[in-house]
Amino acid sequence: MALAELYTQYNRVWIPDNEEVWQSAEITKNYKAGDSFLHVQLEDGTELSYPVDPAALPPLRNPDILVGENDLTALSYLHEPAVLHNLKIRFVESKLIYTYSGIILVAINPYKQLPIYGDAIIHAYSGQNMGDMDPHIFAVAEEAYKQMARNNKNQSIIVSGESGAGKTVSARYTMRYFATVSKSSSNADVEDKVLASNPITEAVGNAKTTRNDNSSRFGKYTEISFDQSYQIIGANMRTYLLEKSRVVFQSENERNYHIFYQLCASAMQPEYEHLKLGSAEEFNYTRMGGSTVIEGVDDRANMVETQKTFSLLGLKKDFQMDVFKMLAAILHLGNVEIAAVGDERSSISMEDKHLSIFCELLDLNCDKMARWLCHRKIVTTSETVVKPMTRAQAVNARDALAKKIYSHLFDFIVERINQALQFPGKQHTFIGVLDIYGFETFDVNSFEQFCINYANEKLQQQFNLHVFKLEQEEYMKEDIPWTLIDFYDNQPVIDLIEAKMGILELLDEECLLPHGKDENWLQKLYNNFVNKNALFEKPRMSNTSFIIQHFADKVEYKCEGFLEKNRDTVHEVLIEILKESKFHLCADFFQDSPVSISPFSSAINIKSARPVLKSPNKQLRTTVGSKFRNSLSLLMVTLNATTPHYVRCIKPNDEKLPFEFDSKRVAQQLRACGVLETIRISAQSYPSRWTYIEFFSRYSILMAQQELSINDKKQICKIVLQRLIQDPNQYQFGRTKIFFRAGQVAYLEKLRSDRLRQACTLLQRRVRGWLQRRRFLALRRAALTVQQYYRGQRTVRQAITARNLKETWAAIVIQKYCRGYLVRRLCQLIHVAAVTIQAYTRGFLARKKYRKMREEQKAVVLQKYARAWLARRRFQNIRRFVLNIQLSYRVQQLQKRIEEQSRENHGLLERLTNLASAHMNDVDTIQKLESELEKLTAQKKTFEEKGKKYKEDSEQKILKLENQNKELQEQKETLEIKLQEKTEEMKGTITKGSFKGVVVGILEKNFQNQKQDYEKEIELLKGEIKILKEEKTQLQQQIQQEIITQDGLKMEVGQLTKQAQKIPELQKEIELLQTQKLDVEKQAHSQKRELREKMSEVTKQLLESYDFEDVRSRLSTEDLEHLNEDGELWFAYEGLKKATRVLESHFQSQKEIYEKEIEGLNFKVEHLSQDINHLQKLFREENDINDGIRLEVSRLTSENLVIPDLKQQVAELENQKLDLENRLQEQTTKLKGNGPTVDLEEKLDMKDRIIKKLEDQIKTLTKTIEKSLVPTVPKEYIGMMEYKKEDEERIIQNLILDLKPRGVVVNMIPGLPAHILFMCVRYADYLNDADMLKSFMNVTIDGIKQVVKEHSEDFEMLSFWLSNTYYFLNCLKQYSGEEEFMKHNTPRQNKNCLKHFDLSEYRQILSDLAIQIYHQFIIVMENNIQHMIVPGMLEYESLQGISGLKPTGFRKRSSSIDDTDTYTMTSILQQLSYFYSTMCQNGLDSELLKQAVKQLFFLIGAVTLNSLFLRKDMCSCRKGMQIRCNISYMEEWLKDKNLQSSNAKETLEPLSQAAWLLQVKKITDDDAKEICEHCTSLSTVQIVKILNSYTPIDDFEKRVTPSFVRKVQAMLNNREDVPQLMLDTKHLFQVTFPFTPSPHALELIQVPSSFKLGFLTRV
Repeated sequence: MALAELYTQYNRVWIPDNEEVWQSAEITKNYKAGDSFLHVQLEDGTELSYPVDPAALPPLRNPDILVGENDLTALSYLHEPAVLHNLKIRFVESKLIYTYSGIILVAINPYKQLPIYGDAIIHAYSGQNMGDMDPHIFAVAEEAYKQMARNNKNQSIIVSGESGAGKTVSARYTMRYFATVSKSSSNADVEDKVLASNPITEAVGNAKTTRNDNSSRFGKYTEISFDQSYQIIGANMRTYLLEKSRVVFQSENERNYHIFYQLCASAMQPEYEHLKLGSAEEFNYTRMGGSTVIEGVDDRANMVETQKTFSLLGLKKDFQMDVFKMLAAILHLGNVEIAAVGDERSSISMEDKHLSIFCELLDLNCDKMARWLCHRKIVTTSETVVKPMTRAQAVNARDALAKKIYSHLFDFIVERINQALQFPGKQHTFIGVLDIYGFETFDVNSFEQFCINYANEKLQQQFNLHVFKLEQEEYMKEDIPWTLIDFYDNQPVIDLIEAKMGILELLDEECLLPHGKDENWLQKLYNNFVNKNALFEKPRMSNTSFIIQHFADKVEYKCEGFLEKNRDTVHEVLIEILKESKFHLCADFFQDSPVSISPFSSAINIKSARPVLKSPNKQLRTTVGSKFRNSLSLLMVTLNATTPHYVRCIKPNDEKLPFEFDSKRVAQQLRACGVLETIRISAQSYPSRWTYIEFFSRYSILMAQQELSINDKKQICKIVLQRLIQDPNQYQFGRTKIFFRAGQVAYLEKLRSDRLRQACTLLQRRVRGWLQRRRFLALRRAALTVQQYYRGQRTVRQAITARNLKETWAAIVIQKYCRGYLVRRLCQLIHVAAVTIQAYTRGFLARKKYRKMREEQKAVVLQKYARAWLARRRFQNIRRFVLNIQLSYRVQQLQKRIEEQSRENHGLLERLTNLASAHMNDVDTIQKLESELEKLTAQKKTFEEKGKKYKEDSEQKILKLENQNKELQEQKETLEIKLQEKTEEMKGTITKGSFKGVVVGILEKNFQNQKQDYEKEIELLKGEIKILKEEKTQLQQQIQQEIITQDGLKMEVGQLTKQAQKIPELQKEIELLQTQKLDVEKQAHSQKRELREKMSEVTKQLLESYDFEDVRSRLSTEDLEHLNEDGELWFAYEGLKKATRVLESHFQSQKEIYEKEIEGLNFKVEHLSQDINHLQKLFREENDINDGIRLEVSRLTSENLVIPDLKQQVAELENQKLDLENRLQEQTTKLKGNGPTVDLEEKLDMKDRIIKKLEDQIKTLTKTIEKSLVPTVPKEYIGMMEYKKEDEERIIQNLILDLKPRGVVVNMIPGLPAHILFMCVRYADYLNDADMLKSFMNVTIDGIKQVVKEHSEDFEMLSFWLSNTYYFLNCLKQYSGEEEFMKHNTPRQNKNCLKHFDLSEYRQILSDLAIQIYHQFIIVMENNIQHMIVPGMLEYESLQGISGLKPTGFRKRSSSIDDTDTYTMTSILQQLSYFYSTMCQNGLDSELLKQAVKQLFFLIGAVTLNSLFLRKDMCSCRKGMQIRCNISYMEEWLKDKNLQSSNAKETLEPLSQAAWLLQVKKITDDDAKEICEHCTSLSTVQIVKILNSYTPIDDFEKRVTPSFVRKVQAMLNNREDVPQLMLDTKHLFQVTFPFTPSPHALELIQVPSSFKLGFLTRV
């Protein structure tokens, strides 16, 4: 379609305007080719005939549906007014500051703090594709980070723009994004150091200008280094072209560098007193601009922040004070007063306070400094001349020294920052952030603007080549023919500046001349370039400036100061004085060959732009221009070696007003920053690009039904386009996209809107027609009714006379009789004719029928009898075949059953043999016991013999003692007699003398002593006698007890011997049974053979008795056909086959049942054998031999009681065997006696009944055997698990570390491992062993921690151990003995409470552990579902066909036609169901499950809402319907799972209100009031964001006006809420673990064998 054809009525165009740059106008009359005027109407209503050039018509305006797009390349018409209008709509109305323009991010400074840079926003953009979210600086940073990680290639982010456009802030946010996203756990402070470099460089390199309060006065390229895991390990900074002149001169309302004002604001603090500073108004270098304070900025607080960042980078206080000393010295140097002495001289007073402070701070010679600031030394070949300087020259020398010192200080600080950010090893990749000045043009442009614009020319060239390259790659990737695009190449301008004999080279050449002047250099430029180079011009009205045609605009440069700024010289004598400084930092600055301290070595080694004086020779000095050119060329090499990403910062107005858009200023910057050049390059070929799925979704309304029936959407798109756009040159089909030329999308939109308008018109026409017809019919009925009544009344009035009435009545009577006569006559004629015809017809039919009956009657009779006979014969034959087949099948069935019975008999005999072997083992144990009894009896005999010996010895001792006692008594008596005799003699001789008396006294004393000794010996002997008597009685009692026990053992031994005598009899009986069993099997085999032979004989007899040939001969072919005419034989055969299959399946199922029963019996036998082994172990461990014997005897007696039952069972088996044999014999005799004609059905039924009876008897026998094997005395358990301390590790390994959840949760109580652990705890408490309990609890908690750590990403394992930890905690509470936890216990459970220890401390530890597991559990669930949320909740169309896609420009979200792999709402619900079922299977408590579901629903709502805030393309009415539909699906899921009480639905309330807000009407005041009342869960910021982002999908929807947004915002001002845009997706609700007592009794819990805990025993 030709472009001129689009200039029709009602279309809109852009016409130039002096104030707004472009103005919109609507075409009022169709434009025809060749017209010189275009009739338009402006927006204010004025009509205009705008003169046009037919070759260059005014640019067309895009449809309103495309206005406000995220990407400018999505616009159908790509030109300057469209770009400007789109940016204005987004910035002013939608309050969106970022917009894509192809590969460029356009960032407009809002001059207002916006809540779009928090950590939540960073995490929202992390991992997302660049086109999936709204444009943002974080999206560019994420794209660079992703490409670096994916391609292992270095990246660069180039941030440019005017001063005040926000370059520094944008670069800062990109670095903050990298620091947040790539944060490493091992070296966590590296990111903070990288970010800390920004405040320092801003303090020493940024200043207030008329355009910006924080303007960067230098270029900066920050290289952020990453390791192989793509985490930040360090950084390196390179600086370019510091504005040194600002140190000594500031324009009005501007300031010097921030660091000077920060120092002055902190001058009164004690640590800065030695600097002798004051307020900023006291120094020339800080008060020159007349603005020392920035509104809203606290310089003292910023000084504290600067010191903190210095410290964070490891730069100590000493270093900081050295830096501050240099800065203070510069300020004092600026205040040195230079007085003029005549016209040719100047001087400085030696009493100048500031000069002395300057020299004191830098430790310089004050006299020398004062002299050489006013004099200069001129060195010639023959002599050295000292020449005085004028005051102006001296001031320039002073200022040059100050600039030189500050320049060195700046470079030194940058190098120290680089040193602080150094890293060991080698970097893997890096991302460079270039913050550099944009194109500048002022009223007066000097050397600085020349260098800045030169750098922008180089960057623009690199940008153009990159855009050209990407465009070419896009075409090649889509297989579209590439045509060369003409784009602006600024290489001629670059050659003009940097080529040989260019501007820079001529400037350096003039600088080398001793008397070089700016005017001479300018004259050389005029001579070389005027009229020779089209890009260079000479101003008409000036001889001191020149004009260069840059890519953005023409710039006029004043040549004044170019040479001085390019030389950047300081007098050599002053440099020598500074070299001699004793202040090391000052001296190091001015050494001849300073050594760089930067340790970095990257692929392109570029150091900071630090001017170095290599030699005092002027000719060898490098100029500022040459150094800048070299560093710029190295920067371009670096950028060309990386993948660039572009951010263009735009300043919306010069007054720094928030969200004010100055179209002139913005258009000027768009031209300067290359955005319009990108648009122009794109517009030359195919600017509009749609994926096939987007085109199909958007323009399916233009497709015919036949076209939609094709399955391939790509083919549909091609067919439709070929039909709609006749010129194939207007579009191209790529592999994944359709490329359109400019205006074609607008044409398609026009066709779409026309089709929709036609459809609306058609619907309106139909509805209005129906309404009108309905109204018309109602009116017509009313009119007819009125007419009817009116005409009736009129007729009545006319016929009201008597004559008329009589005439009318007479006419009616005549008509009645006449008509009756005529009708009667006609009826009679018809009746006569009908009767005549019926009579003849009926006679004919009757005669015909009679003849036919006579002919067919005999044949029918013959056929009847013949068919009856054939049918009977056929039935008899079929019946014989069926009976034979049934007979053979049932015989086979009997054989199978007999075989199964024989197998079962064999199994029973094997069990009997097993029992016999068990009894043999018992006999062995009895023999062992007998041997032990014999040993005991021998010991008893030895004890008796010893007792007898001891008794005899004691009796002998007693006799001896009695004899000694008697002898002692006799001696006593004799001594008494002698004593009496002696006393008498003594009495007689008393009188003989005093000596004799003394002797008598002594003798009496001796006697008395001997008497006492004898009495003591007698008492001792009596005591010994008593002791011996007591021992004797004790021995007698022991002997009696041993006799009793011996008698009891003799009885028991006798019983055992009797029972042992019975065992051989049982063995003989078992052997007899085995022989009988063999006989029965032999008989069964023989009977089987006989049955088979009989069956074969029967079949032969049947076949012989039935002569098939005779039957065939009797039957004719017709009879044979009738025999199988309905397929009776086939049906009979099929029936027999089905019957056999059914019977086979039935027998197979019975076989499986028998096998299962046998397996169960085997399992029980194994279990019994395990019990026997366990009992044997217990018997071996018994210490007391007598008790062991008694227990063993009791057990054996109890088992021997079973022997009579076994005998009975054996007898029953024999009887059953005899019955079976008799029945088999009877059956064989019957079979022999009866012929093949016997009816076998009843016999087979009888046999089936007999087999069922036998099966029932076998089952009863197995049950009785099982009962006999079960111990008669059941054990009573008390709910503990006995274990040994050395088994703790095995318990933890088997029960915790190696346990798999899927093997546990099936058919087991929830929390079974937790209950087993608690039973072990109870056992330790029962033993009152504190060490054992403490050890077990610690090992258990450590084991749970270990298994959770090892499976930190396994959802099932975390769910399982969260449940078990919860149950373990509840068990500790339930059985703690505390009343609050014992309310719901049973009396038996109360008995199981812990007795000795209080485990409240361990309960707290377990509670903390459960919370930790729960949080990890939630994180795993969130990680599994988070990637599904946005595709399922936002992008997927739950209601098909509602939403219409719009073009997304260069940043395509999808280039695939097939979208089957995307996540849907069903995917989210399936994932939720999986979580729910897993938690239920693992026995998670319902309250915990509800809390987990609530947390998941909050995540879904928060992630969806956050994505909605950051995706303007999703903010539409139809998307609100989709979201509401998805929310209803989630609510239904909650209802299905009975989780309405979990409060999960309430967490979706913000999302539900946001969906409602998208759907509700947004026009009137009532609408605004309703929004404020309804959206209570959304904050003011969120409501305003949704309203500003609302995007209509069709032309029939209206945008939200800014006035309505302001109205809502005013109503919400009183609301107190958090001014936060994003919801915190990391927020976790507080978890509570409710106490729910376990209903399971500990006594009934059994340990499954799969747990491998056989070493534990239930107590």
